[in-house]
Amino acid sequence: MELRPDINKLMRRDIYTFLTITLVTIISFLIIHILVVTFNQDVTNTEFVRNVWPWVAGSLACLWVFAPGLIYLWIINLRYSIEDERLVIQKGILTKKNISIPYSAVTDFTLSRSLYERWLNIGTLLVQTAGQGTQTGMPDGKLEGLTDFDALHTTLRAKVKAYRGSSQDETASTVESDAGDAEVLQSILEEVKRINHKLN
Repeated sequence: MELRPDINKLMRRDIYTFLTITLVTIISFLIIHILVVTFNQDVTNTEFVRNVWPWVAGSLACLWVFAPGLIYLWIINLRYSIEDERLVIQKGILTKKNISIPYSAVTDFTLSRSLYERWLNIGTLLVQTAGQGTQTGMPDGKLEGLTDFDALHTTLRAKVKAYRGSSQDETASTVESDAGDAEVLQSILEEVKRINHKLN
């Protein structure tokens, strides 16, 4: 089963995030502006506006010019494949990257929904494994922009549980098979000893 994120909702989430960053930046620099001009007699209001605000405006303009396009390219290249034995995440803009996560390595799935994601009714599923993600504190896989996130969360948990159950059944049957082989070998050994005893 192949899934794709909801492009419109995911893009709107990121636009709202950029708006929040812009607003926080402007408010922060307004506070800094007031504090500097008030408490530092060497800096006038005109000097601060001339020297600081162009940098702030330029940085925010760059954010709004380049970031939405790059984010859009990133989102349209996201693909998630739910296979029988593994979960595959395909991503990348210039270079494509396939992250293959076998169900045997999965330790947990975490459903994460930010304020904007709750507002847009989408969710992000974080995949934890026993790999490098546990050392860095970052998830090994991230499925963003999911509209049917609850059903997918349940499906993936069921797949991991079923995969672990089948692995345990295989292990148990292997152990039983090994025990049966050991019994056969033991009876053959006893028979050989009996024959050897009769011959002597």
